[in-house]
Amino acid sequence: MCLRPSKICYSCLLISSYMMSQQGGTPLMICWSVEQQTAIYSALTDKTLKKNVRDIVTLSDDDVRVAEEVLQLLKPLKAVTTLLSTETAPSVSMILLLKTRILQSMAPSEEDSTITRDVKTAIREDLKHRYTSPPALQEYLHRATALDPRFKSLSHLHLALRLKTYSDLTTETVSSLGTADCEEGQAAPTGADTCPPQKKLAMAELFGDTFVQKDMGSKAFADTIKEEVASYEAASGIPVDGDPLTWWKSNECKYPHLAIMARHYLAVPATSVPSERVFSTAGDIVTAKRSTLSPENVNILIFF
Repeated sequence: MCLRPSKICYSCLLISSYMMSQQGGTPLMICWSVEQQTAIYSALTDKTLKKNVRDIVTLSDDDVRVAEEVLQLLKPLKAVTTLLSTETAPSVSMILLLKTRILQSMAPSEEDSTITRDVKTAIREDLKHRYTSPPALQEYLHRATALDPRFKSLSHLHLALRLKTYSDLTTETVSSLGTADCEEGQAAPTGADTCPPQKKLAMAELFGDTFVQKDMGSKAFADTIKEEVASYEAASGIPVDGDPLTWWKSNECKYPHLAIMARHYLAVPATSVPSERVFSTAGDIVTAKRSTLSPENVNILIFF
């Protein structure tokens, strides 16, 4: 249908284009259309518009009802999109949790209408196979979630998978950091920097050999990691709105090896929104009319 633009319809078009360009644009557009249906109907039935258009198509009551049902279903998806877009450091530790939350919200119910049931089924079928293949990917995401102090209880997983995740984390930490620690231990200082042996105190001279402790020897690295992981798993978590990076900075001395693993895992972003936002900002700043901007000024305008 081709409509001659009027002031009201042109404003509607601008608002629609803006909403569709935003994160979560489809739910916003449906929400706006449902909330403003009276204004839209008034604009479409304006006398100046009706003179030039024979047939004006408007939403029926059934169409509005379907739109309201779909909007209700899209709320969890909109919440996830908003979270990932506004989070200062969206990490991969959030991915499987968000997937689980969406699948739970799309569980079938006896009260569902036909359209609701069809939409829920389509979303479940599309989402349930994501992040499951290859299996190593899913295991990686589970370990990332375990290293996030907000979600380290892994309450969304059953007990067997929870135990396996921490076991895999222990194994990976030993294999990844064990070699480096051994090399550092073998690299004994030599030359002028070598410290002279400390003189034994009187108590050590008299009773050192008699009351020597059995655990004075170096503990196996694997046992050290197991104890560290067990201590971390038993420790209290932080609120879901807390900052995991700040927590790890404060507890790095307590869990030195896991802190290294956390830096590797939590540094992986869960979404490309931040980088895409930089490119979008750059596209709005460096236009054809502003092509003579110096690189220094472009950096200031984009990153500061």
